[in-house]
Amino acid sequence: MNSEAIIRKNPKLAAKREKIEKFAVGSCCMHQSWGLGVVSGIDEENSRVIIDFDAKPNHSMDLAFCIDKLDILDEGDILVQYQKDPASVEKRMKDSPAEFIEDLLARMPDQMATPVEIENILVRLFKVEKEFRSWWNKVKKILVRDPKIECPKKKNEHYVLREEGEEIKPEQELLKEYFLNRDSKKKILLAEKLFNMVSSGSDKEEIAKSIEEIKNDLPKIKEELTSAIKTARSLKQADKLHGIWVRNDLVRFLFPGEEDKVEEISPRSRDIIFATIEEDPKNGLNDLAKNLPSAYYDRFLDLLTRNFADTWRDIIIELLKNSEGRFTNECVNFLVDWKGMSKYVKGEEGKVEEENSADCKVLVKESLHRWLDEQTLRGPVILWIVKNRNSQKFSGILKDLIGQRLFTALLSAIDDEALQSDTNRRIPLVEALSDDKELVADLLKGASAETARDLAQSLLLNQGFDDLTQKSILARFIKLYPEVQTLVAGRGDTKVERLYVSKSSLDSRRAELEDIVKNQIPASKAAIEAARELGDLRENSEYKMAREHDETLSARRAQLQRDIAKAEVVDFTQAPVDVVGIGSVVTVEKDGSAKQICSIRGAWDSNPDKNIYSYKTPFAQALLDHKVGDVVETNIEGHKTSWKIVKIERPTE
Repeated sequence: MNSEAIIRKNPKLAAKREKIEKFAVGSCCMHQSWGLGVVSGIDEENSRVIIDFDAKPNHSMDLAFCIDKLDILDEGDILVQYQKDPASVEKRMKDSPAEFIEDLLARMPDQMATPVEIENILVRLFKVEKEFRSWWNKVKKILVRDPKIECPKKKNEHYVLREEGEEIKPEQELLKEYFLNRDSKKKILLAEKLFNMVSSGSDKEEIAKSIEEIKNDLPKIKEELTSAIKTARSLKQADKLHGIWVRNDLVRFLFPGEEDKVEEISPRSRDIIFATIEEDPKNGLNDLAKNLPSAYYDRFLDLLTRNFADTWRDIIIELLKNSEGRFTNECVNFLVDWKGMSKYVKGEEGKVEEENSADCKVLVKESLHRWLDEQTLRGPVILWIVKNRNSQKFSGILKDLIGQRLFTALLSAIDDEALQSDTNRRIPLVEALSDDKELVADLLKGASAETARDLAQSLLLNQGFDDLTQKSILARFIKLYPEVQTLVAGRGDTKVERLYVSKSSLDSRRAELEDIVKNQIPASKAAIEAARELGDLRENSEYKMAREHDETLSARRAQLQRDIAKAEVVDFTQAPVDVVGIGSVVTVEKDGSAKQICSIRGAWDSNPDKNIYSYKTPFAQALLDHKVGDVVETNIEGHKTSWKIVKIERPTE
């Protein structure tokens, strides 16, 4: 392009002479939105450039606009190469992916690029998102083993092409980082990363080379890990158990034949288990499970079978009861798939009392039913049940659980979590109920219209749903039971009863509800558990009393939730003075003689000793909407009284 002619017409472009000259027929450019384009023509007279984009062929653009918005790519740019010879580039990517990325980095400023920068280029080379992700995920694993490339340890770090002579094998790089690090927990994670690297080679030759790189350092790694597990005060018991397993894996893998000996290196995994129970007999194992990396859940459960020969099934059932997330699934799968032999320890030490998996299925089924009967079935376990209700593997265990009682427990669990949560985060059970279009129908199958209406009412009063989700789920009720529509109509009716209350009384009700949910109900559940352990439930008066108390608390919670949902705070200082209203201070004459001053207040504010009456009392109802001079009559338990309204005022506070 003749830059001189262009600049004479538009002197403001003088500073961009070099870029103007790059616009030539056949040159490639990049537009942020339209992607790669090829200059197919130039109209110097009108200062326009003709560019072929995939989505916009033969597109005419103003040169001044192009200079600011388009980047002209160098001939060596990988995108330019792909434009001219796609087959050659695709072959390189397939045959030598690491060398392809090395070449890409070599063309970058300072020979480095963030993962995002590389991905932005790769997206242009792959027309299909799925193909790009598949290729890039495989290549990232290859790059970890490339001595020429330093891989990012964090998302915001760079891939860096090392200078010639500075190449370093990945095992040596990890070893260097391991020995320089002083944080015990990070050392465990680095040792685990090292084990995964040397044990996951693509073939035996690659694995052998990796082993050779670290074998001489293994005694020191084992010594440091063992020392950290013994002495580091910052490590939790779960961290120590994780560290022991990483150490043992390294020793087993690098020194075949020493599987039995590794179990005796102190501290041992069993030592952590017993120390945990000694520290906290009730919740120690639950806390240990929650803090373990999820990849080790199965191994943790296996460890329990080898150290509690007679009671491991009961221990795992108790862990299941208090489990959440992936650990819930691991507990059930472990019991159902149990074969009587450890997966992690070979030989005689790996043998455990054999248990028929069918018997374990019965144990899981009976436990789930018992927890539902006792109202101790927790939200995470309910979530696992509803997500796996159609699983062929678990159908025999879960089939009889799916119904109205589980629906009641599910709504109660949602309400509990909403009331205990200090944030607006989504509740998993709400998401399950919203996303699974068949769940409501499955849980209501065979239910009477009255039961469906009660459950719909519980849904409307539940604190865990936003309005949109609540309406969506309620629509599924209505589709199955049209009678439920009256609940929706009632909510929109302006005549529907509201409870007009003072702020202090509403705060008091909310505080009571919070105490019931956070303190009294958990204590009640614990009392039920303690009472259940005392013996035969048919003759267990403590258990019966604990259940009755729990039912009373549940009823009170439901009542409070209904009342709070209908409550509307009133400013009594704005009460009317022309007629008696909520908040009015009224002077009345009783039967034409004695005068008394009464305050008409909110639904929960009655205090007759101080002449304060709820607007819902018969006395207040008789006075409401009447004027000064009116005479009203009350008939309370057959006793008739006349009251003349002498004065109507607003409260002073």
